Amino acid sequence: MAARVDSNISLETLGPFLVWQFLIPLGAGWIQSILYSIFIRAGDPKPPPGSPRFVRHRRRLLMLMYAAYFVFTIYEVDYSLQRSSNAYNDLGVPIDVDDSGLQSRFRRLTVRFHPDKIGPKVNREAANNYYVHLKNARDIILDPAKRFAYDRFGPDILQRCTQCLTVREYVMHAVTVVLTTHGALLIFLFGANALGFLKDGAYWRYLALLAVATYEIRTAMRPDHPSFLTDYLNPLFAWRGTHPAYLPFQATVVIRKAALSAAQFLGLLIPLYRDDPLRPAKVSDDSEDTLHRQVDRLENITRESNLDASRLLDLEGTPYRENEKAKSELREALKKYMMQNVVHQEKDVRNAIGQSIARRRAGVPHGAQGNR
Repeated sequence: MAARVDSNISLETLGPFLVWQFLIPLGAGWIQSILYSIFIRAGDPKPPPGSPRFVRHRRRLLMLMYAAYFVFTIYEVDYSLQRSSNAYNDLGVPIDVDDSGLQSRFRRLTVRFHPDKIGPKVNREAANNYYVHLKNARDIILDPAKRFAYDRFGPDILQRCTQCLTVREYVMHAVTVVLTTHGALLIFLFGANALGFLKDGAYWRYLALLAVATYEIRTAMRPDHPSFLTDYLNPLFAWRGTHPAYLPFQATVVIRKAALSAAQFLGLLIPLYRDDPLRPAKVSDDSEDTLHRQVDRLENITRESNLDASRLLDLEGTPYRENEKAKSELREALKKYMMQNVVHQEKDVRNAIGQSIARRRAGVPHGAQGNR
């Protein structure tokens, strides 16, 4: 069972993860180059990589490709489910069929597809296999425990849990698989975040993982089908007549794929929106990273100011090479001038001084604050 769980994790998460993280950005670079060659006339300059225009075009292209792939993943899983069909569709009965309706339908199918009643030109082996398939589908629906498990967990559970005989045994097996699968994914996300990866959109990944696990456990442990299927989605399909009704296990597959894809989509969309070159930056930010950047800029400004002061001193001190006292006084005067008229006029310096004064005044009585 563990091998099957690991295989499911690899197939359902690793492949789309590679598409989201690597193939789409790689394809976006190629498409951007092709679009530039088509829409920018020969001889006109193309936006260089890293320029605001280039970044803006790439950002929009990535957002469009991410959204298109998200829609495609939903369509792909639904198309795959319809191609694989299910026992109810193969027998041509509704998902809420009772035993008498099922037996009546199977008798009509027996008249048409029983190996002893087919024509001489029909492949008897294929006809026999098809009739056995129909009989197995009927037996699953007639058995209450197997029908419960099939409706909620799909046909795979009947092959994985061959020793299960009761509803309780099927439920316990399914809950174990859900907890193992989502627990492994949770451990993977924790490890990736601890190492500094997949931090953008981590909240949405955890939310999607917990929401899908909760839904699957709820579906496994409740005797009825989810209300959104019985009250809304399946009646809508029946009214339109273009889509067969969903069984709970089919809805689970779609919801699992949609939730994980939405988490990936939001995790990749957030940095694109945050790094929009057209969005105005925040006026103030007291985060630790911002303060460190301000300190680095102050150090650079101070270093450049010292270099300018040294050059001015060397230039203005030429007439006083022999008079060390006058040269020292001139040096101090020029440094004071540079600090008051150059360094103190820098925006970052004024902001840092203002924040320092505000912190010193915090908590001081109003009459004792003074004006400095």
